[in-house]
Amino acid sequence: MRLPMFLAPLLLLAACTAPAPPAPAPAAPSAPAEFGGTDIAWVELMIPMDEQLLPVLDLVRRRSSDQRLVALAGELQGVYDGELPRLRALSDQAGLPKDNPHKGHKMPGLVDADRLAALQSGPAASFDREAVECLREHLTQLAQLAASELSNGTSPTVKTLATQVRQTRTDAGAKLPQ
Repeated sequence: MRLPMFLAPLLLLAACTAPAPPAPAPAAPSAPAEFGGTDIAWVELMIPMDEQLLPVLDLVRRRSSDQRLVALAGELQGVYDGELPRLRALSDQAGLPKDNPHKGHKMPGLVDADRLAALQSGPAASFDREAVECLREHLTQLAQLAASELSNGTSPTVKTLATQVRQTRTDAGAKLPQ
């Protein structure tokens, strides 16, 4: 009779008669059962996505000549200010490290140092167009990431936040000037 693969190690351990070695130190805590891989990846990505857009929102409020764009930047600032503490709390609950695993990455929708520098130093005449392009890419990417979390995530708490993210980013994208 062939044993299932998972029983072989258990039988081998049971057959050992040597005294047990001292208990090892407890392993580092792993993510609680509520958080699956998609949930963890989404939270880890959302924090820098939100954080790295904040300077862009500040620039828009200071440099834009389009009052609708300025108003939208103010709305988004409020959304992100409320969302970041929730994301950080989820990160803490999942036992994730505090450092940004996406630091220095070039990814769609993630405002990197080069993009921010270009917005800061670019000519005033093209600022609004460049800012709208940056915001559109960011908002579209976050709506897509939220949809992926909703399809593949397992945490009800994370999925609730992803539902809000998808809605707020879709609504904000619809308000961007063409």
